[in-house]
Amino acid sequence: MSESEFCPNFNASIRYVDGLNGTAAERILSEGSLQQHWVKRAIAILIDSIIIGIATAILGLLTDIWGIFNWIALPFVMGLIFVLYFTMTESIYGYTMGKRIVNLKVVKANGKKPSLESAFKRNISKIHFLILLLDTLGGFFTSKDNHQRYIDQIANTTVV
Repeated sequence: MSESEFCPNFNASIRYVDGLNGTAAERILSEGSLQQHWVKRAIAILIDSIIIGIATAILGLLTDIWGIFNWIALPFVMGLIFVLYFTMTESIYGYTMGKRIVNLKVVKANGKKPSLESAFKRNISKIHFLILLLDTLGGFFTSKDNHQRYIDQIANTTVV
């Protein structure tokens, strides 16, 4: 038995479960497929951000939204639009436009698309970009599913 398969401290063999041997933070530098996954997710959210930005700009021009919401409130208004967009599209289709373009989808642990409740839970962190950043970093250091953000663990969802 090799040293990596035996624990000298507990005099017991170690059995690794494929996909559960380390967090994303521990594995991302050595695994190209994991790097590609997270790059695809970054591209997908960039595409979705552009779509939401254009829609909000058009809405702003048509309704004078800029006069109603000052520059301090605007990030939260945009965050609310983000949460609604992601929640609705992921619960109906299993993906957003950005995810569809890069061939990703959101699924529950059983492989089915998320319910409205699950989609809302997994997207609530998009209310503000700093919360989303903390959610992503939390998933990198706590999740054994290397495709999950922290809140995906709570919503029992992942991106494939």
